[in-house]
Amino acid sequence: MINVINCILAQAASGVVPLAAPEKTVIEPVVIMGRTPIEDFWNLITSLGWLQAVVCLAFAIIYIVYGWRVFRALVIINVAMVGMFLGRMAGAKMGSPALGGVMGTLILGAMSWPFMKYCVAVLGAACGTLIGAAAWRACGLPDQMIWAGAMTGIIAGGFLAFSSFKMSIMLFTCMQGSMFLVMGALALLNTQPNLAESLSYAIHGNNFFLPLILITPTFCGIVFQRWLYKKESGWAIPE
Repeated sequence: MINVINCILAQAASGVVPLAAPEKTVIEPVVIMGRTPIEDFWNLITSLGWLQAVVCLAFAIIYIVYGWRVFRALVIINVAMVGMFLGRMAGAKMGSPALGGVMGTLILGAMSWPFMKYCVAVLGAACGTLIGAAAWRACGLPDQMIWAGAMTGIIAGGFLAFSSFKMSIMLFTCMQGSMFLVMGALALLNTQPNLAESLSYAIHGNNFFLPLILITPTFCGIVFQRWLYKKESGWAIPE
């Protein structure tokens, strides 16, 4: 102990200051329409309790393993949720957001059935948008041009529905399942005090972390679904 104190005093006398540990750097977040998606995502993760996280993991299993067998119901649910959001926005301007949400849910939910293939194309394009933007961000390309990666993904995802309907179904079910998986897993890990700070730094300070944990389960799920319906003809995707 005395030797350590003498060493510190000697360094102070000689004007040499010990080097401080390097500070963790936080990458500047992408701002889209005045909002930072990465912050919105992290706030959502921190707001989830352990029970909600387990529910997310359960939905992830349903989407990835069995979602392609009930894709019609999942398409209707997704489109109905969009209708509820748009209906509430329209209803708020007319003084009744609840009524607007109900009407939007019913109208778009009913319209999705006869236009199922087009709805799948829209959902595939939305998933392609996320993948394109995530890949752009992971490659460290300029954030000001992230829209280019998103546009590439939306075009590829949209045309996939018309070139391979089955692949488009597997893309949007696996992508949504992967999102539930990531949300549930991160929320559970965030409940551990010794991991919360490391997770926050990994998401905010590493371009690769979030795209990697989002895209990897998506493609693993697609490979698994293709293997499953080829192995068992009774599990094949309905035409």
